[in-house]
Amino acid sequence: MEYEKILIGTDGGDLMAPVYDHAAYFARLTDATVHIAYVLDIAGFTAYPIDSSWENMYDVLLDEGKQIVANAKRDLASRGVNEDRIVTTVLDGHPAEEIDKYAGSQDIDLVVIGSHGRKGLDRLLIGSVADKVVRGSRVPVLIVRSR
Repeated sequence: MEYEKILIGTDGGDLMAPVYDHAAYFARLTDATVHIAYVLDIAGFTAYPIDSSWENMYDVLLDEGKQIVANAKRDLASRGVNEDRIVTTVLDGHPAEEIDKYAGSQDIDLVVIGSHGRKGLDRLLIGSVADKVVRGSRVPVLIVRSR
């Protein structure tokens, strides 16, 4: 199997290094283009009345997302991935759904995401983006344990 397009779903957290390591390995091995996606999960804000301050909040969140993917691009480049073969994007919506949609629209061959390995009540209450991506994905998904 040759991976021509790899998608990394990132949350920008400190635990993403192993995810970047694995994605960079496959990208170097197959000379793949790497897409990095950060999803603004704005679902939690829909309960609040929308006013002009929401636009300011959205801009702040969007800027933060752009910084996260720029940092991820730098991290991948430092792992030997050609910067010209790295595409970044900031999406908004539900993370798992947006990652799956993006993968389909860009003909992605492999999705690489992290999992914090939560168990029990934490997993039940917080949910797992990784689980939801696996369930919805039409392409192979590599889940990297982030701990």
